[in-house]
Amino acid sequence: MHIIRFLTTAAGTLLMATAVAGHSKQLDYSVTKDRLIVHFGILPAERARAVEGAASAPEQAAAPGRASHHLVVALRDKLTGNRIEGATVTAKMTSPGPKPRPEVQTKLLQELKAKDSTSYGNYFDMPWRGRYRIDLSVRRKQAKQTEKVRLIYDQRF
Repeated sequence: MHIIRFLTTAAGTLLMATAVAGHSKQLDYSVTKDRLIVHFGILPAERARAVEGAASAPEQAAAPGRASHHLVVALRDKLTGNRIEGATVTAKMTSPGPKPRPEVQTKLLQELKAKDSTSYGNYFDMPWRGRYRIDLSVRRKQAKQTEKVRLIYDQRF
C-alpha cells in the first residue's frame, strides 16, 4: 500500500486515475539499487493521455497502433528518502519480441510535474507479450557519476 500511495504522489493522477478505471496489469513496481530507489509503472498510452492534464506529459508518443505504453518512474535517494528532481534519466527498453533480434528503444525520460511531485516518463512501443528489460541511467543534478538500474516488466495481455 505504501508504494501505491507513493506512486499517487509521484505521478499524480496520471497513474492512479487510470488504475481506478480498471487497468488489469500490475500497476506498480519498486527496485532498490545502491543509493537509488525506483518506483515505476506502465500504462497503455491511451489511458495515460486521458489524464495528461494532471501532469506535464511528454510531447512525443510512440507510433500509433504499435501498442504504445507510457513508462513513468519516480526516484528517491535511499539514504535520505528525498525525491530526486532535476535528474537526466534515460531508459533503454529491450523487448521480448521476435528472435533473434529483439527490438531496442532508447529514450530520454522527460520530467513530469504533478502538484509538488516530480517523476520521469515517456512513451514506448510494447507490442509483444513477455518480459521487457528496462535499463535506466540516472544522472542526478551536479553528480559526477551515472547510476544504473535494471527494471523488469512482464507484459501480459
